[in-house]
Amino acid sequence: MYYYGITPNQLIQAMKGELEAIEYYERLIKMAPNREEANIIRAFYEDEKKHYNNFRRLYMMMTGRPPIILPVNKPKIKSYLQGIEQAILDELKAYEFYRDIYLSNINPYVRNTFFEAFTDENEHAAHLNYIYTKNKCK
Repeated sequence: MYYYGITPNQLIQAMKGELEAIEYYERLIKMAPNREEANIIRAFYEDEKKHYNNFRRLYMMMTGRPPIILPVNKPKIKSYLQGIEQAILDELKAYEFYRDIYLSNINPYVRNTFFEAFTDENEHAAHLNYIYTKNKCK
């Protein structure tokens, strides 16, 4: 497993985070005040599914078996604006985690997988900041 430069536990953590984000964005899409914001969040939802599948594929390449991940809790979002604020923080946390794995790795497949994920997470945070600012100033 050294060849991959990442542990199965790190991948489980990444997959769990992606599943939580999928659930979270599914809820935020329903709370969005307009189609534009719902579509932006829906794109994040699709990215998170892609990341989950990429991490799952990598896990199976490493271990030869599918991952065992406990079901994630349903998100509790008090308000749309609070949900957007929390999503920004979660995206930045994921960005740092994925970036650190990318920077500490020499395996090209792992690096490409995590590069795509951390750049997407950073983009999500930027768009969420736009949504937050737009709604906060109303």
